[in-house]
Amino acid sequence: GMATEPLAVAPAVALAGREEDFAMGLQVVGLLSKRTVLSIAASETAPALTKASGVELHQFKGPHPAGTTSVHINQVSPLNKGEVVWTLNYQDVIILGHLARTGNFKLERVLALSGTGIAKPRAITAVAGASLEAFLNAELKSGNYRVISGSVLTGTKVSKAGYLTYYASQLTAIPEGEGTDFFGWVLPSFAKWSVSRTLFSWLTPSKKFDLNTKQHGEDRAFVVTGLYEKVFPFDILPMPLLKAMWAKDLEKMEQLGAYEVVPEDFALCEVVCPSKQELQKLAEEALDLLYTEMN
Repeated sequence: GMATEPLAVAPAVALAGREEDFAMGLQVVGLLSKRTVLSIAASETAPALTKASGVELHQFKGPHPAGTTSVHINQVSPLNKGEVVWTLNYQDVIILGHLARTGNFKLERVLALSGTGIAKPRAITAVAGASLEAFLNAELKSGNYRVISGSVLTGTKVSKAGYLTYYASQLTAIPEGEGTDFFGWVLPSFAKWSVSRTLFSWLTPSKKFDLNTKQHGEDRAFVVTGLYEKVFPFDILPMPLLKAMWAKDLEKMEQLGAYEVVPEDFALCEVVCPSKQELQKLAEEALDLLYTEMN
């Protein structure tokens, strides 16, 4: 019941008119579990969330990744080896509740249509797995844009003739990064965003940037910089854990807290990574291996 990813739809918007289905969905979940935890934003005002019954309510505040499932589990009931936690997005609770209430499996979600490539950014209702071709012909601006099913942090690149992924609650379009900048990292600039003080953009912290898909560099040595720790939300050392994942050292991964994370938890680390590493892909492969070996 909390959305902190860039350009995500507010839960109150998605819940409007679906409060009865959401309440029924919580009842169904309560029948399936001995403990039902509902996590919401401290600033949330939607009564369907703030006054939900039959749940253990927890409130969180702060920017992303304050709204991620792993952060909530870590704060409410940290995981140990062998323990299992089942999670549902609030829109999936609505779908479940509608099925229980009417017998109709209505696989619709409120979708945030966003990004500078979209002509009219807004919230719409879409069916999971919907074809994007005709839809984007009407919504996408002219130009070269990357279409992402999901958010810019954790979404999946899809073809303009592709389909909306099953769990997506966002469809984002941002400019493809084209061309190269000669000595781009050397020349002083206010036009490029940077998490460090390499560029002068740090002098204008409130400035908004039209970000594209450029990485401004290629794969480099995987070195310790201290940047990951600034954006990683857990009491876990991200760099040693990632290096253990890189080496496929399962024992070391367990010792360093691998059971408490999922790939999306490294999204911000990937954004600030000076080594330009695909950290979410690295984490996914390592965690899949850990799961396989455990079973």
